[in-house]
Amino acid sequence: MDSVLDMAMSSLPGDGIAFEDVTDLFAQASQDMNSETMYLMDGFTLMDAMSAFEIGEPRLDTGFVGEDGPPSFNPLAPLLPEEVCWILDRALGYEMEWQAGNMLAHTVFTLTYIYRLSDIETDSMLPAFLTESDPDRPIELITCVLGPCVQGLLKCVDLTWRDLQNNDLIEDTEDWQSDRCEVPVLEGVPVQFVIEKLNWAARFVATSPRVPDKWRKPLGARILLRKALLELLNTNLCRLHVKYQSLLDQARDCILYLKSQPPVEISKDSAAHSAFDPYISRRLNTSVPVRVIPLGPPSETWDRVRTLIESLQEVKTLTLCQNPTTWEIAGKLRVWLKDAPRPAYVRSLAQTSFYNGLLILDQYSFTWTLDQLFAEVTGHTWTNLAAAIKATWKSPTAPPIPQIERHLYKLAISQVKSLWLNPPRLRRYMMRSVVDWHTVYDFSLDIANTIRDEGHIAAKLPRIIASFRLEAMREITLSGFQLELYAPPERPHAYWYTAKVIEAHIECYDDILPTLVKDSKPYEETLYRQRVLLALSALCTAVYLVTIPMIPLDWEEVQPAFERRYKWAFRPEYQRCRAAPLVQPDLYEFMRGIDDENLPPREHVQFAKSILTELVASGCAGGWVGQWAPERIRFLKGLLSVCENLAALPDSIEGLEFFDPKKELKWDPVNAHPWFPALVEPPAEEQE
Repeated sequence: MDSVLDMAMSSLPGDGIAFEDVTDLFAQASQDMNSETMYLMDGFTLMDAMSAFEIGEPRLDTGFVGEDGPPSFNPLAPLLPEEVCWILDRALGYEMEWQAGNMLAHTVFTLTYIYRLSDIETDSMLPAFLTESDPDRPIELITCVLGPCVQGLLKCVDLTWRDLQNNDLIEDTEDWQSDRCEVPVLEGVPVQFVIEKLNWAARFVATSPRVPDKWRKPLGARILLRKALLELLNTNLCRLHVKYQSLLDQARDCILYLKSQPPVEISKDSAAHSAFDPYISRRLNTSVPVRVIPLGPPSETWDRVRTLIESLQEVKTLTLCQNPTTWEIAGKLRVWLKDAPRPAYVRSLAQTSFYNGLLILDQYSFTWTLDQLFAEVTGHTWTNLAAAIKATWKSPTAPPIPQIERHLYKLAISQVKSLWLNPPRLRRYMMRSVVDWHTVYDFSLDIANTIRDEGHIAAKLPRIIASFRLEAMREITLSGFQLELYAPPERPHAYWYTAKVIEAHIECYDDILPTLVKDSKPYEETLYRQRVLLALSALCTAVYLVTIPMIPLDWEEVQPAFERRYKWAFRPEYQRCRAAPLVQPDLYEFMRGIDDENLPPREHVQFAKSILTELVASGCAGGWVGQWAPERIRFLKGLLSVCENLAALPDSIEGLEFFDPKKELKWDPVNAHPWFPALVEPPAEEQE
């Protein structure tokens, strides 16, 4: 059946249309022209010729197919079972590449069977195509196995695309590529229809005598894996926990089996090679240049699919957790341990599972969120706290509880969802959130100043709110190292300022801890965070001391860089609040205090190491960590490795004069710790 798509996939433009080929005519007319010579006509310059093309047109150099044209492709060419397995494995690998942020035109859409699905439909085929010609290559492997799997692949792309497109926090071209090149991905086909076809394919492989016994299980595992992935994308995680877990187990079993099998190999002249065209984007409606993405071995594909499954398992576990603090811990650990960004679909699923635009965890209201948040921090729900404030309020004006709640509703939800943004956007969100936290802090100061009762729980409210803001400020400064934003002259101030923020944060915890019930989860969580902050402060101070020589002496160079880097702390919105922001960046204080530190860097490192060693040995991972305790211990061990590496820092203030941080420190957030440098040995000739 002729169609526009069939014409697009033909070997020559216009193939099958009643046009006259004039190639020979032009070749004869130009036979005396030298290919190395430029011919111009009067009134038509080279500039006019080049103006016919748009500057920067990416298809200018990629649209030429070559003298031989694209390889011919016959969708009904018989295939061996191992060739079908090879095609399915490669298609799955390209799907994982798309999930990782590459374009469909360079990944999934290179599978040419996508454009010829109508040709391999059993119901639309002529009987002549179904006659037996090669018993080793039954046509049913294409019509009954490969066809449904390709449909399942396209439907997975469709469901993933819809989820990402509907999530405003997942950015197109940043987190994923949405360009479908006007290629249909079975948008109008019901998911259940495709699932039934995959079930039928699995039954055919398991029972048909036309499939060799050796290949029944390998083919069946690939079909069931595709079916499980499709059903996972189509299942409501918050409502169907049992079914979702069953599908995860099915997919995991398939992956374990496929990893245990040797990789499928096919001959170099196999027809399966023509099933993929890496230059397909030349013939698609896209403006991107051709990019050939190499695929690794099948074992790499299975590892990536397993990572996807385990990521979905983590989100599923989180949906059963009704503690916002645990969500926050899990999200931050993924960032700190460099496990982020996960695939965009996983992060989108985590965000929509926590808050779908109407309910929290698909069942709770905003009030529940605030109650849980404060109960996990203070041991008192927000409802009880607000009631206690109203009961003792004696001012003629009403307490600003509604104003606080309006801001907290947004902050409590966004604080969790933001942890599944990509790292740069997460940092930008935190820059915006510190203003909102300060607004809430300003209202809480009004409450505390009006009640004036140190024994009242409301007296601690400013400290509680300040701790949230200070945590965001610490993440902003430390993430700058992880994202490699700081120039060398900016690093000393970043470490100094981080230490100042942490000191203020520790003071908040010192004030909050006596109000908590000992051995309760809020107490254990606050105590853990306080101890970790002590170690972080010591490490930041140590690195600051050894990087002081990197500070420029030119004030005109330092001040503009400072104002540009910390503009988030001086936004005009602060002027609406009466209270002064806590721990604002202060360049003058930084410059005045350069020579105030008396302890040598090595003592700070040893102090941090003693705290971290104690935490790791005790197995203390906080009160709300849940099943993420091993990850928290791994985070502590990462800081311990920093301490061990920096143990050779100068052990006296005088020794700092002979330490060159530009040569002896190396920042490598990709391969080393994301926040702190590593101590490197100077070259041998310099040591001599």
